[in-house]
Amino acid sequence: MDNELVEEVMTIIRSVLASRGAVDANVGIDSGMGNPPSWDSLAFVEIFTTVCERLGLDVSDDDAIHFMTVREIVDFAAGNAA
Repeated sequence: MDNELVEEVMTIIRSVLASRGAVDANVGIDSGMGNPPSWDSLAFVEIFTTVCERLGLDVSDDDAIHFMTVREIVDFAAGNAA
């Protein structure tokens, strides 16, 4: 697993959660919806769109299932890089 990509994804997620008021959200490789609690369904939508924009991913809504944990996002991004 690409550590640089892991850090980039975790930074994006922390940034999204911080913009929603969770400035001290603990985000690790196994974090996902509900863990931390601030990663709710609304945060999920913002994380999904922000990760896609920043990493240049062309992702269909059907692929959103791959965005439930940091690990799944990193694996999906690594396999679908432009």
